[in-house]
Formats: sequence, structure tokens, C-alpha cells
Amino acid sequence: MKRSSLGAAVTAAACLIGLTLAGSTWAADGVGDGGRAAPIRDADGVLACMRANLPQSVRIQTIELEAVDRTGSARVLRGRLYARRDADGPPGGRVRAMLRIDAPDYLAGAAYLVRELEADQQDGMYVYLPSVRRVRRVSGDFADGALLGTDFSYYDFKQIQSVFGETEVAYVSTAELAGRPTYVLEFRRSADARSPYSLIRSQIDQQTCVPLQTEFYEGEAVHKRFSASAEALQQAGGHWYLTESRMDDLKERTHTLLRILDVRADEPVPGRYFNPNLFYEGG
Repeated sequence: MKRSSLGAAVTAAACLIGLTLAGSTWAADGVGDGGRAAPIRDADGVLACMRANLPQSVRIQTIELEAVDRTGSARVLRGRLYARRDADGPPGGRVRAMLRIDAPDYLAGAAYLVRELEADQQDGMYVYLPSVRRVRRVSGDFADGALLGTDFSYYDFKQIQSVFGETEVAYVSTAELAGRPTYVLEFRRSADARSPYSLIRSQIDQQTCVPLQTEFYEGEAVHKRFSASAEALQQAGGHWYLTESRMDDLKERTHTLLRILDVRADEPVPGRYFNPNLFYEGG
């Protein structure tokens, strides 16, 4: 087991959180079984496959989060997400992502920004709320908490997207999930990590390098489970992404559906969207 120096990113983000690429990890057309003689056999290879195939930039014109409580009542958030990989930093570049909320009305205009930093630094996370009319730097318990009342937190998105700077990663095996060949990776928090999870186990689709299931453990029990069907895989600009995914909080008996619509890959995105002083004016 060794510390991974790689992340994957987008979002979907994400991304989303403060969000990085919005719940959607991307992979280039032809990556995986269709473009490789044999499956990848090490953790760095899987993470590199996920990250190297992110689009240079992405606009998600509609992103929707539907949070369902234990009584079945639903609450829907809608917004837009913009992300870009800058040339500096690790292979594939550092990720910048901004989410702007459009609905419901009382949250319209709220914006979240994430800027990936050095491996030994906490990422730059910022939030703008129209009600207070100022930008706040996000850290600590705020980043661990629920994102706008959903079952996702910022750290959940980081870990789903394999931005694992504070965890030890191990390649476990190949497997199958609903008939799809997958890579199984396990992530354990390092001694100085602040993750609330003792273990994270992820199954990555071999053909697209997109995570189809990630389980978040507290002790021996699964606290949360991220999942998606291979039927939700689609392409934009030659890149694969998930149109719908789900996070279940098994302890609280709640879940959140993440839907991604109208994706535009490799289109220019203004730099001001990722400036901590200006991001909330974009979108």
C-alpha cells in the first residue's frame, strides 16, 4: 500500500461542493478494455487513467440534486457547473471548479468554488451566499457537513473522484459489478488525515475508468454508498460521464440523486469563474 500522488477530479464534480467536478468523472473514448491489451494491475495506473482523461474544460448547463429524506419527501436543487484543468501541478493539471445555484429561489445566486492545491495543502474552497453578500473560505467541519441539505459533503466528492491526497491507496483486484468488469481500489486514511471514514472501497469501470460504486466505511459498517448504473454512462466530446448517480446515507436512511444534463466538453471557460474574488459574478 502506498500514498497516491494522483487525483482525478472533475465534479462533478467534484465535483460539487464547493465542488469539484460534479459527480462526474470523465474518461476519453477508447480508454479501458477497448484500448488496452490487458486490465491495469496497479493503483497508480487506475488513478492515472481516471485523471489523464479528464476534458481540459467542461460546462454543465444543468446539474440537479434531489435530496430525499426518510419520509420520502424530496427537495431539488438546480444549478450550473464550470470546471477547468490548469497546466500547472500534477499530471493532468490542477482542477478548478465552480458551481452556481439557480433554484430554489431562496438559494439562487449562491456559488461554490474549489481550487486544487498542493498535495500537502488543503484545497481552496470558497462559498458565496447572496444573503450575506460576501465570500467565505470553507474549511474544517463545514467541509465535512452536508452540502446544501443533500447526502453529499465536499470530502465525499473528493473521494468519489479519487482526489486522495490524505489516504493510502491499494489495488485490491478486478471484479464485476452488474456484469461490468471493474477495478477494486481501497483507500485508508493516513495517520494525519482528517477524513471521517476508516475505509473507502471503490469499483471503477474498466472500459471507461468511471467510478460505478464507492462505499464509505465507519469502522466495519458502510455509512454511505455512492452508486450508478452503467446505463447512465454517456459521452460528450469523446468523453464518458454519468448522467445520473446516487448517494445513500445508510445510517440516516436518506438518499440524494445527482443528475447531469447538457454537458459541453473542451469549450473555453472564463478565468474569472475560478477567481476567489470574482467567481460568484460568473455563470
